[in-house]
Amino acid sequence: MTSFSRDFSNMAVPSKENEIDLDNLQESGFDLFYKSLPEKPATSIRFFDRDAYYTVHGQDAVFAGKEIFKSMGVVKYFGKKKREYVCVNKTNFELMLRELLLVKQYRAEVYKCSRNTSKWELVYKGSPGNLTQFEDVLFSNSELSVSVGVLAVKLGTENGQRLVGAGYVDATLRKFSVCEFVDNDQFSNLEALIVQMGPKECLIPAGDTGPEYAKLKEILGRSGMLLSERKKSEFSTKDNVQDLDRLLKFKNPEQASSAALPEMDKVHALAAVAALIKFLELLSDEDNFGQFSLSTFDLSLYVKLDAAAVSALNLLPAPNEGPNKNQSVLGLMNKCRTAQGQRLIEQWVKQPLLDKNQIEERLDIVEAFIEDGELRQTLQEDLLRRIPDFQRLSKKFQRKRANLQDCYRIYQAVEKMPQLLEALERNGGTHQALLMSVFTNPLKELLMDFSKFQEMIEATLDMAQVENHEFMIKSDFDEVLQELRGKLDRIENDMQKQLNRAAKDLGVEAGKVLKLESNSQMGYFFRVTRKDEKALRNNKSYMIIDTRNNGVRFRSNGLRDLNEEYIDIKEQYTEQQKSVVDEIVNIAAGYIDPMAVINDIIAKLDVLVSFAHVATSAPIPYVRPKLYPKGTGKMNLKEARHPCLEMQDDVAFIANGIRFEKDKAMFHIITGPNMGGKSTYIRSAGVIILMAQLGSFVPCSEAEVSLVDSILARVGAGDSQMKGVSTFMAEMLETNAILRGASQDSLILIDELGRGTSTYDGFGLAWAISEYIATKIKAFCMFATHFHELTALADVVPEVTNLHVTALTTSDTLTLLYRVKEGVCDQSFGIHVAELAHFPKPVIEFAKEKANDLEDYQMIVHTIEDTDEDGASSAKKRRLTKQDGEKVINDFLKKIKALPVDELSPDQIMTEITKLRAEVAASDNPYIQDILTRMA
Repeated sequence: MTSFSRDFSNMAVPSKENEIDLDNLQESGFDLFYKSLPEKPATSIRFFDRDAYYTVHGQDAVFAGKEIFKSMGVVKYFGKKKREYVCVNKTNFELMLRELLLVKQYRAEVYKCSRNTSKWELVYKGSPGNLTQFEDVLFSNSELSVSVGVLAVKLGTENGQRLVGAGYVDATLRKFSVCEFVDNDQFSNLEALIVQMGPKECLIPAGDTGPEYAKLKEILGRSGMLLSERKKSEFSTKDNVQDLDRLLKFKNPEQASSAALPEMDKVHALAAVAALIKFLELLSDEDNFGQFSLSTFDLSLYVKLDAAAVSALNLLPAPNEGPNKNQSVLGLMNKCRTAQGQRLIEQWVKQPLLDKNQIEERLDIVEAFIEDGELRQTLQEDLLRRIPDFQRLSKKFQRKRANLQDCYRIYQAVEKMPQLLEALERNGGTHQALLMSVFTNPLKELLMDFSKFQEMIEATLDMAQVENHEFMIKSDFDEVLQELRGKLDRIENDMQKQLNRAAKDLGVEAGKVLKLESNSQMGYFFRVTRKDEKALRNNKSYMIIDTRNNGVRFRSNGLRDLNEEYIDIKEQYTEQQKSVVDEIVNIAAGYIDPMAVINDIIAKLDVLVSFAHVATSAPIPYVRPKLYPKGTGKMNLKEARHPCLEMQDDVAFIANGIRFEKDKAMFHIITGPNMGGKSTYIRSAGVIILMAQLGSFVPCSEAEVSLVDSILARVGAGDSQMKGVSTFMAEMLETNAILRGASQDSLILIDELGRGTSTYDGFGLAWAISEYIATKIKAFCMFATHFHELTALADVVPEVTNLHVTALTTSDTLTLLYRVKEGVCDQSFGIHVAELAHFPKPVIEFAKEKANDLEDYQMIVHTIEDTDEDGASSAKKRRLTKQDGEKVINDFLKKIKALPVDELSPDQIMTEITKLRAEVAASDNPYIQDILTRMA
C-alpha cells in the first residue's frame, strides 16, 4: 500500500501567498464568521478557500506548522487579536489532505466565501472513511490504491446475550455490507470483523456511558480507526425501506423493494446502515440512486485475527513506513502493477481463507505462474502495467464526470486486452485449463460486449489528434466542425513556420535543438535545453515562460498570437462537439457493469502474479504448502524462515523447524536469552500459516499445514498508559480475549507474559494460562517465556514440549546462535546481554555479586556440620523454613490455577490475584519474606 506521508519542511510557500491581503471590512467579516463556527475536535482541520490559495487558522495553523510543515516559521498573525494563520498553496493543499485523511486519520472541512452573498459556507468535508468529495483532489494524479470504508456499530440484546449489529459502506464501490452476531465481553468477534473489513472510520451512538460502551470504545480505539459519535436518532430504521429502495440497484426495477431482502431481518445492523446513509449524505446526491448493493458479510469465511495478531505479525505497513517496503507482510507481498490489484491484496491479507478448495485453487494458479517464468514476467513487467483502474473510470461515468479521454482509456485498455489473453492461452503449463476457466474465458465474454463500443470510438474520435494528446470528435461529423478543423490546421502550419523562423533566428536546428511542444494548460510553446538558453539572452523577440530541468520554455510574439487564436478556436470546437461527446459518454456509461467485472478479474490476476513473483524472488524460493483440513492437528514447517526479516539487508537468516502434532506436541514453551530469536521464531510460525491460508507459497523447505480458524496473539509489552491502561492490564485484557475466543483449531502466540507484575504473580498466571490452553482449549500454541520454571509444565501435561534458543558463552562473551533445539535452556543469560549492551563494568560486577547472593540463599545447606551443634540446628531450621515456604508457594499456584478465568472479568481476576498475593505476603516465613524483599 502506498504511504502518503510527506516531509513538508522544504516546501516553501510562494511569497505572494505568504500573507493574507484583506481590507478592514473583509477582515472584520471573516473574524465574525470564524468566531461563530461551532467547537470542533482537534482531529478536524478547517481550510478556507481564498481562490489562489488556502488558509488555516488558530490551533489548526499551529498544528500545520508543527506537524505538517515541521516549521513554526510558516505561522503568521493577522487582525487586532493577532490570530494565527498559515497560507497553503494548491499543491501543498493536496499533499496536506493526503497526509490528514489517509495517514493521520483526521477530518477536513473546506469553507469558501460566496461572491454573491459575501458569506462563508461549508463546501466540502471529508473523513478517512468518506473521501467522496475529495477524490478529485486526492487522486487526480494517482490511482486510488487504498480501500476506503466506514463502519457503524449498534449494540443490542437477544435472549440475554449481547448482540452486535454492524453496517459497513464503501462509497467508492457503492456497497453496503451488514453483519449481526452475538459477542462476548471482549468483543472478540467485532475485533475480527474490524480486521477483516479494514474500515478507516467507525460511527457509534453518542451518549451511551455504560461499561459495555466503554469497552466498545476501547476496542475501536485499539484498531486505529477514527471514532465518530453520532446522534442516537440517526440509528433509526424508521425510513430504512424507503431510503434503501432509492439507493439499491435491483435486478428487476419494476419489483424493486428492499423490504423483501433477507438482510432486513438484521434490525441492529440496519440501524447502523441508517446512520451511515445520513453520515455520508447519500440521499443528497441523485447520482447515488439505484447504484448500491446490499449483502451480508459472513465472518465464518475467514480466519479470525485480533488486533494484537495484526500488530505482532506486522501484517500492515506502519503509517510512515520508509522506502523499505519489506518490513510488513503486505509490503512484502504487494508487487501488484494495478491500483485494483493493490486494493485487493490489502483486503486478502486481512482475510485469510478457511475453505481448503478455494485456497488450493489460488495455490494452483500461483504455481502456474511460478513454473512459467516467461508468462509471469510478461504479465507483471508489461501487460498488467497497461491496464487502467476500471473501478475509478466506471465511477466517473456513474457521476457524469467522464470525458472523451476517459472513453479513449477504456478503448485503449480493451484494445490491448487480446495480448493478455493470448499470453494466458499460450502458456500456463499443466494448469492452463484453470487459467482459462478463471481468467481467459470470462474476459473473452466481456470483451465481446465491448465490440460495439470499440466501433463507436473508432468512428467518432479523431485518432490523429489523440497522438497530440488532444481528444476531439472527427470533423466530418458536422460542417461547422469541418470549418473549425480547417482553421486549426492552418494555425498549426503557421506554428511550424514560426518554429523554422525562430530556429534560423537563434542559430539552432528546428525539431532537434528547438522544439515546438504543447500541453493542456499552456497551449503551444518553444523549448530549448538549458545549455542552449544563452541564445535567448537579451533577445527581446522572445518571452521566457519558465526554466526547468528539461529546458527553457518560451514564445515568440508570433507564436503567442497563434497560440491565443488556436485556444479560442479549440474552445469553439469543444463547444460545437459537446452534444456528440455527451451522447458518447452516455453510451459508455452503459458499460459500467462489465467494467466492474473486468476490474475484479484483473485485480485477482494481478495479486496472484504478485504472489508468484514474491515466491521466486526471495533469497531462497518459497515452496507450496501441503494443506490438511481443519481439525487434523498437524503442522510441520521444515527450515522455516521469517519472510520479512530474510529480505532485510545484511541479514543471514537462520532457519528453524516448527512442528505440532495432535495429542502429542501442541504446546511449545520456548526459553532462552533475550535477543536470541524467541519472538522471531513464534512470529515466523504465525506469518507462514497466514500466508498458506492466503493461497501463497511459503518460506520453508517443506510445509504441511492444518487449517486454523484464528490466529490470536499476546506479543510484546507495549504500554497503553496514554489510554489509562498499564502494561500488565493490557497483557491481561489481550490474554483474556484469547482464552475466551480460541478454539482447538486456533493458533495462539504468546511472548513474555507476566513481566508487568511481581515474579510470583507473573509466574502463577503464566502457569495457569498455559495449563488452561494445553488441557482445556488444546489449541496450537507457542509460548516464549523468561520463566524457566514454567518448563516443568511438560512433566505434568503430555502435550507440552520444551524448546530453547541456543547461545555460546565464555567468561566475557555471549554468542547468539538463533538455533531452536529441543529441551530446556540450562542457564539465564541476562547479565551476558547486559554486557553486550555495554553496561558499565561496576554495574555488571555488582549484578553478578547479587545474583550469586540470591542463589546462595535459595540453596539450603544439606550437609550438617558434625562439630557444631548450633550449626546443625541452624541448617535444619533453614531447610524446614524453605520447605514451609515452598508449601505456601505451591498453595498459591494451586489457587491461581483453580481460578475460573473464563467466568471472571479482567478486573475480577486482578482482585482475586491481589487477595492471593496478600495471603502469601502475610506469611511469617523468612524464606518468602526475604524473596519478596529482594523482588521489591
